[in-house]
Amino acid sequence: MRFYLSTLLALLVHLSYSQNFNTSTIPKELLSHADAVVRLDRTDVVVEARNRMNVTSTRVVTVLNENGNEHVQAYAFYEKNDKISELEAIVYNDRGEEIKKIKKRDFLDQSAISGGTLYSDSRVLVLQYTPTQYPYTIEFRKEYVTPNTAFAPNWSFLEDYRIGVESSEFSFIVECGIPFRHKELNFDGYDIKVSQLPNGIKYSGQNMSAFEREPLSPSFQDFVPQVKVALNQFHLEGVDGEAETWEDLGKWMNDELLYGRDQLPEGTVQYVQNLVRNIDDPLEITRKVYEYVQENTRYISVQLGIGGWMPISAADVDRVKYGDCKGLTNYTKALLKAVGVESYYTVVHAGSQMKSLDEDFPSMQGNHVFLNVPLGKEQVWLECTSQTTPVNHLGTFTDNRNVLKITPNGGELVRTKVYSDGENYQKTEGEFTIVDSKNVVGKVKIFSKGYQYDQKYWRETSTRSEQEEFYKSYWNYVPNLKLGEVNFQNDSQKIEFIEQVDFSSNNYLSQAGDDLLLAPNFSNRNLGVPDRVRKRKREVVIKRGYLDEDEFLINLPEGYIPESLMLPVRVETKFGTYSMSILPKEPGVMLYKRKLLVKSGQYPKEDYDAYRDFRKTVARYDNTKIILTKKQS
Repeated sequence: MRFYLSTLLALLVHLSYSQNFNTSTIPKELLSHADAVVRLDRTDVVVEARNRMNVTSTRVVTVLNENGNEHVQAYAFYEKNDKISELEAIVYNDRGEEIKKIKKRDFLDQSAISGGTLYSDSRVLVLQYTPTQYPYTIEFRKEYVTPNTAFAPNWSFLEDYRIGVESSEFSFIVECGIPFRHKELNFDGYDIKVSQLPNGIKYSGQNMSAFEREPLSPSFQDFVPQVKVALNQFHLEGVDGEAETWEDLGKWMNDELLYGRDQLPEGTVQYVQNLVRNIDDPLEITRKVYEYVQENTRYISVQLGIGGWMPISAADVDRVKYGDCKGLTNYTKALLKAVGVESYYTVVHAGSQMKSLDEDFPSMQGNHVFLNVPLGKEQVWLECTSQTTPVNHLGTFTDNRNVLKITPNGGELVRTKVYSDGENYQKTEGEFTIVDSKNVVGKVKIFSKGYQYDQKYWRETSTRSEQEEFYKSYWNYVPNLKLGEVNFQNDSQKIEFIEQVDFSSNNYLSQAGDDLLLAPNFSNRNLGVPDRVRKRKREVVIKRGYLDEDEFLINLPEGYIPESLMLPVRVETKFGTYSMSILPKEPGVMLYKRKLLVKSGQYPKEDYDAYRDFRKTVARYDNTKIILTKKQS
């Protein structure tokens, strides 16, 4: 009897537990716009000592369709001194019944760093599971201990678009008495309970609906609820640290990560000093040294040292001729020091999303380093991992964001260059001749600077097939495009790029009875219109504005004249301006002029339809056709 009661009790517990994972129990509002639903995401962090942090987590995700597979997130990163004590996954069917159990030994153990990494201590254990049906649920549990308390886990209650969240819990407890800081963001409008504990803090959030992507939205992390935590006293791979301010953190990084790693062989010092011996201008000295680095080293990831944050020494980079962002930046800094130019190793969160270091929350942040060279009132920046990026060109990778400059006196939070809308400039000039009534031959010259330079300059080394592929895509509205001669001019000092392209097109014009239809915008049509959003939820963000100017001479086919010419067009909105005109230049020749300014900025969500109308107007006029009619004899 006792055996049967025990068995029945175990069965009831199992059924009750599994029933929680039945897809039918998910609230309907969480299924809307969702590819996956997080049933439970719980992490408990316990800091037992300055150099010992225990992290336990349970994550249960119901995957609704193929797009939801990426949101399972069943993996565990670890460094050589971390210890993973538990790692297990259980797969359930749509009724919440267990169909597979996956132990730690069945996880794939691989490098956590992508290709191009020569050495790395960072590894990751990854679940290997291929679903045979949808929906399904994965319960993933892990527990690990790490000495690296410098990276206290932060928490996001919503991690991505198209994921609903049933329950999200996070606790951070410090048992060793070290002071810690925390920051709560974007909690308004969410059911999140906060519990203050004697030695920590606990959060619990319930029933958060999925977000759909909206065009021109703020960055996802700018509007979803999240918590940041940091210890005032921490440990990183054998080195203790202490920081409550950016100044303190920068001082620790200078003293513990950089100090003494800038020594160079005497032969190299003499070489670079001779290289700039007859140059007086500090900017030209900087350029010469930077070009030396670009020509004599290459980028390769090296994730060793203190948690991957300490650069390999300048002497080692000089010897092997390669390094990662940390090593190459430190190496360039050492070379500049050898020729009397002061520079600063700088931490940044790089990427096109323009993510800043949080000025109100000093902590280990960022994913990249580059070099700051103050020359009088100008702040010059060097991207030391690139063999092609010019001096002081940031582009979309590191522009307009807070970065941490590391000085011997401490850290200094500064902002990188902001490109104005007008600086992101493209000027297109062309001459086109209509031959055989329907065909066109043309020459185009495209001048670019600012972030538009950023989109072009790397084409300097493109192959002919890559040129063909690019221009056929760029001018995808031009039928039967054939490239002729293509030439590039890259002025790396002025940071300007020029493309000169010859091309032809068969059947560019279309026939309408005895008339011809001509689209006069041959080479810069902006036809993109953002998708309609019925109930816009978030602000409209244009991260980077730009200015395009175009001027084309059009040689008409013999015997044809424009039936009529459009009146000049001018559209002015808060988002930008557009103008276009088609005027006779001389008999048989027309002049097409166009100007488009798109203004960067953040606009209320109510403005989205007006912005979309502006882009529809631009697309309509850019696609305009005029009628060419035969001259009367």
